[in-house]
Amino acid sequence: MKKILLTLIFAATALCFIGCGKGDVYMQRQSFDNYTWQRLEGNNSVVFDNINIEDTSGVYDIYVSLRHTPYINEKAIKFLMQITTPDGITRESVHTINLMDRFKEKWAGDAMGDLIDIEEVCRNFVSFPVKGNYKITLTNLGTYVQTVGIMDIGLRIKKSDIEGYKNAE
Repeated sequence: MKKILLTLIFAATALCFIGCGKGDVYMQRQSFDNYTWQRLEGNNSVVFDNINIEDTSGVYDIYVSLRHTPYINEKAIKFLMQITTPDGITRESVHTINLMDRFKEKWAGDAMGDLIDIEEVCRNFVSFPVKGNYKITLTNLGTYVQTVGIMDIGLRIKKSDIEGYKNAE
């Protein structure tokens, strides 16, 4: 019964992601075997490739989403993000997504049974200066050798809302 429920939840989430929202340029998720993301070896890096960027005049926001269980062994997920251009230039930045609220009392993401989903914008107003296929690699920089309890990780790239940002000032 639990497997059926998890399958239905996963299918519903997948349908939401298939119908990318307004401005979405790329969206992909990757699952972890045994709900484990290695830090030192094995599957320590998750690669999202064939990210086709045609509009080099625009700016974009990069979101990272996580799905984890309540039994995860980290309170925050720290990772290195590498963006590689079609001509081989790589830019790097380090990010942390807090899984708990600021009081460390409840999950920061949306909890539904044993599934917790969280999505955060990690980079705003990113330019992609070259047309073509980009690659974004996320590498685990956690405190433990293994991050246990993480089910999958996703990447979403969306056109930045420059007008909304200007109007908020």
